Amino acid sequence: MKKIFTLLLCVALVFGVVGCSSKPADENKKLRVGYVTMDITSPYFIKMIEGMKEKAKELDLELSIHDGKYQAQPQIDAMETLITQKVDAIVLSANDPAALQPMIDKAKEAGIKVITANVEMKNADAHVSLVEYDYGFMGGELAGKYIKEKLNGEAEVAVLTFTQVPAVLDRVKGLKEGIQSLAPKAKIVAETEAYTRELGMNAIETALQANPNLNVVVGINDDAVLGAYEAMMAAGRNGDDVVLVGLDAVEEAIKKVDEGGIYRGTVDIAPFESGKIIIDTTKKVIEEGPIDEMIKFPMTKVTPENVDQFK
Repeated sequence: MKKIFTLLLCVALVFGVVGCSSKPADENKKLRVGYVTMDITSPYFIKMIEGMKEKAKELDLELSIHDGKYQAQPQIDAMETLITQKVDAIVLSANDPAALQPMIDKAKEAGIKVITANVEMKNADAHVSLVEYDYGFMGGELAGKYIKEKLNGEAEVAVLTFTQVPAVLDRVKGLKEGIQSLAPKAKIVAETEAYTRELGMNAIETALQANPNLNVVVGINDDAVLGAYEAMMAAGRNGDDVVLVGLDAVEEAIKKVDEGGIYRGTVDIAPFESGKIIIDTTKKVIEEGPIDEMIKFPMTKVTPENVDQFK
């Protein structure tokens, strides 16, 4: 009898140990997150994705990246794929909010959390971004300050825009009003669609033909303004009366600001750190539920005076 009792006790202990060490299948499952970016070649998004990858590795999340190619259809296709894969969450930086809204609704119906980054949309579980108007205004102030202090308050200005994304319209409004707040006599002589380097260069080449006295360029991102830089330099417009200001503080723009030439400033929104914030937010939404208040990216002006902090 004693032997039987001992045997039963051993069996119970063995199964007890196994039972304690085995977790339910869901607890062992790695969370899967898909990020649908605007364009994977953009210097800003490249840096942001690097930050997302680092934080995903730290939190042991499985992260996949999907290129939107600055168009709606590749993003719709990517959303369809991620919904079919039943990922835990989708992060979306929408190129065309109207076209992408049905995909957000479809993902939510499938029980997938949706976090929007850069462009706010309805029915999302959280939004990580910045106040677009304030972002543009900060860049506009950089140009306006130079015009006021170095050009007697007068200048001919070109603004590089991206009207496909409604949120960027507020950024453009901020750019213009930031200039006007300090240099009300500055004249906007050209407003052109340009959100890539090639488009920025082409836009300023054309603008210079129609406006030979054009001496200030501001744009919705550094990529476009770096294109404008090439056009201005090729035209020999590299004097003290020329001012270029971008947004995003990508590495090449910071280098240009540091050189002390016509690229006078940009605005840093810490894309690497922003990427980490997005992944942190995504994990929090998966585990704790929706977040109502917008989570903001940090913003800092970059000028020749403080550029050393960003190198």
